[in-house]
Amino acid sequence: MDLDDAIGFPRAFLAAVLLALWWLAWDFGVETIGWSIGWGFYRLATGGRFPLERLGEQDEASSGVAVFVEVTGLVLLALAIWLVTFEWPA
Repeated sequence: MDLDDAIGFPRAFLAAVLLALWWLAWDFGVETIGWSIGWGFYRLATGGRFPLERLGEQDEASSGVAVFVEVTGLVLLALAIWLVTFEWPA
């Protein structure tokens, strides 16, 4: 075993762990939280007509609808933080 092998394995393992954490953060943070807040907002605003998918069915929505609802949810969350703290979340 040479020095490159000794350094390469821990680095590759760390990269795999970090990528898995990135995926988990994206999946939970954007898809779950963003969808939940956006879904509730649009359901209230449209009288339950949009989005057609249920609360836990963001994977069933088309990509455009999912992104639209998720981004709306995250913007609403940031706006709520700003209204309470008068500071835009970093």
